[in-house]
Amino acid sequence: MRREFIGMMGKLICEAEELNDLVIVRLSGQADVYTSPELSRILEAYLGRGEINILLDLEKLAYLDSSTLRVLLDLQKKSEAAGGTLKLLKLQGPPLKVFQMSGFLQLFQTFQDQEEAEESFRKE
Repeated sequence: MRREFIGMMGKLICEAEELNDLVIVRLSGQADVYTSPELSRILEAYLGRGEINILLDLEKLAYLDSSTLRVLLDLQKKSEAAGGTLKLLKLQGPPLKVFQMSGFLQLFQTFQDQEEAEESFRKE
């Protein structure tokens, strides 16, 4: 699945791949107040289908704002309530700085290696 959304800061591209009991969602571009509702709908649709383990690959995400942080925190809570989890992959650059400054970095498990991240889901 691939979706593109136009926001105030630019375009957000969302690509998802389902692997057994895990959904890997790759985000690239700009996640802002205009694109975060669309991102929320996509991620919640996976939860609604019973896909409760989600790995967000943020390697190509150039920008995110507080509305996107809110979406991710909300999704994490819903995933955990359903017995799953949301983890972050390759958080770096300006998005990493936003996570650090907001204190959200300590609320999520983060990985730099995809294989290690996938393995962490199998261990739960």
